[in-house]
Amino acid sequence: MAWARRVSKIVPSLGSRTTSYEINDYSLGYNSFYSNDKFPVKDGGSNMWRLAQDARINTLGEYITRKGFDYYSVAAGTTLNDKIDSTAGASSQTFNNTTRLAQVFTPSTTDRLNKIELNLKNASSATGTIIVEIWSNVSSKPGVLLATSSIASSALATTYAYITVRFAEAPNLVSGTDYWIVVYTQGISSGSYSWSSSTVETTALSSTDSGLTWSTHTFSLNFKEHFATTGGVIGLHRAYKADGTKVTLFVQGTVLYSVNDTTGALTEVKTGLSASATYYRFVTVNDIVYYVNGYDGLRKWDFTTESQVSATNYSLICSHKGLLFLVPTLDTTALVYSNFGEYEIFTSTDLIYADSPNTGDPITALMPLNGYLIISTLNNKFILSGNDNATFSIDEAPDQKGTYSQETMSSDANSIYYLSDDGVYQSNGSEAKLLSTDIYQEIVDLPNKDKSCLTVNKGRLYLWIMPSAETSNSKCYVFSLNYGDSGGTTESYDTNAFVSRAVNGFRDGDKLIVGSSRLGQVYYQELSSNDYSNLGGLINFELRTHYYIGTSPAVLKGVRDWQPRFGCQSGNYTISCEYAYDLRNNWTVYSTPNVQGSGITYGSGSTYGSGAVYGTSAELQAGLIIPGEYRRFAVRFKHYATRQPQKFLGHTLVLQTRRIR
Repeated sequence: MAWARRVSKIVPSLGSRTTSYEINDYSLGYNSFYSNDKFPVKDGGSNMWRLAQDARINTLGEYITRKGFDYYSVAAGTTLNDKIDSTAGASSQTFNNTTRLAQVFTPSTTDRLNKIELNLKNASSATGTIIVEIWSNVSSKPGVLLATSSIASSALATTYAYITVRFAEAPNLVSGTDYWIVVYTQGISSGSYSWSSSTVETTALSSTDSGLTWSTHTFSLNFKEHFATTGGVIGLHRAYKADGTKVTLFVQGTVLYSVNDTTGALTEVKTGLSASATYYRFVTVNDIVYYVNGYDGLRKWDFTTESQVSATNYSLICSHKGLLFLVPTLDTTALVYSNFGEYEIFTSTDLIYADSPNTGDPITALMPLNGYLIISTLNNKFILSGNDNATFSIDEAPDQKGTYSQETMSSDANSIYYLSDDGVYQSNGSEAKLLSTDIYQEIVDLPNKDKSCLTVNKGRLYLWIMPSAETSNSKCYVFSLNYGDSGGTTESYDTNAFVSRAVNGFRDGDKLIVGSSRLGQVYYQELSSNDYSNLGGLINFELRTHYYIGTSPAVLKGVRDWQPRFGCQSGNYTISCEYAYDLRNNWTVYSTPNVQGSGITYGSGSTYGSGAVYGTSAELQAGLIIPGEYRRFAVRFKHYATRQPQKFLGHTLVLQTRRIR
């Protein structure tokens, strides 16, 4: 057999050359489009990352863990469902990293779980983040993991109190079906936390082997389970008045809500909107919010009263040069506009076509840019120039690419950005630049493009997507607009990104405000104050290289020295360093170095004059190897956790290559 002959052949000695590579230019992001063997390698100048997941380019030469969602609003329709709050036979049950507790609950309504409350305390100075999970029920014990969140140690007092736990996943739960709440502590921790119990039921379980087996008990654990109305945000707007008033509006189902910026409480602005509407588009002009949804006419809200302006249905709306522009649902290639400065008065002859009536190529998005109005259809793009009815002129744009909807187009001061059939583009109206070159095939193959959402924020472009076999957006491609030779870099592929709508709060320090794709709820995303959690949930940080061939895939090679470098952290936790070889994706953990910095800090007990040098180490360099010899190999660095950021500074590989004989 061929493989037997190859293995039995005498292997030449390791007297061949040794080469050292610093293989990554981190400003280039990641690239999944090049093949492994053909990938161009330039020492210190290649984007050898096959995947950068839940990561951000911090500076040139560093990848860090991304930040996630923070609470902004309550979820529409939040209702207390199931609970055990009895104090009969009250006692305390402890849990930690080795002992897990589980409590069953049974919802009485089919809807989405948005939060639970647990009666907890920390009376023994325990440390470590508390992990809270929701599991399905299989054979009267936890079966399939449905959602994960967490509680920071600092949230607990020394006496019992109900602590709120929110779930970005918002799993759909079925009425009359059993589910489990499971708690334990994450990673390296100390001591035990307490969960109050009662003898009113005997439905709790415990495990001392990470959930492999469970033991029954004669008590239950105190909790409160809340559900919210199923259905994501289908319209989102941040409205600003001239007097400084700021209000966030969003729509779920048939209700338009406003959000209290301080408490997150919701107020119903308008109920009874059309149940057929799947989108809402807004614009604020002259201190009035106008909006359309294709079914309820042109409507307005003056920050006090909501009313209908016109019964004519429109699909798109924008303001440009003192006019209100709209696209009628019954004439989707027409663009009608109001009188100048009179946004509710329309003359029947004030309309223009893009570019001809009834072409079958409907207008899908409107975007003002530098004095022009960009009009996108599904397959083309037009530019409206001029200032009024006498001077308006519409021409086909040199950039002849269309987009799917208003939600798949965004803009900043100098460019528009849009999703087309073959990629994500940046355009000034005349010339388009493909930003998604490095993930070309992923975008071409992307299903449900018309359900995507695109938004620019702080030098990044976010594209939230609905993967195949899913019913709502749950992943996100992030492009850095400041790096890369082509003016854009594929920076990260984000998981647990449950976003259907997003806006840039341009008068709120450019806060990124996002609407849930599963609930009527809005979050802040990537606040500087975020503690590297996703509404408490995990951030799945991972960096993975292409399979590296050295000089040729025809020869065996060994990694004699593998030196990954990490920024030291204040917390006590690790990162997994793994390798795979010969295109097998057989990832093997070689080492899990602890990334906590070492050194003397103030308050640690050292005294002045003791000779101690204050300060902790800034960098950890792990001296590793990859055992064996292969034709191709890849490495990855992985840490799925909450409130445990990682900082990857680089890695050096020393290769020894055999001679072909």
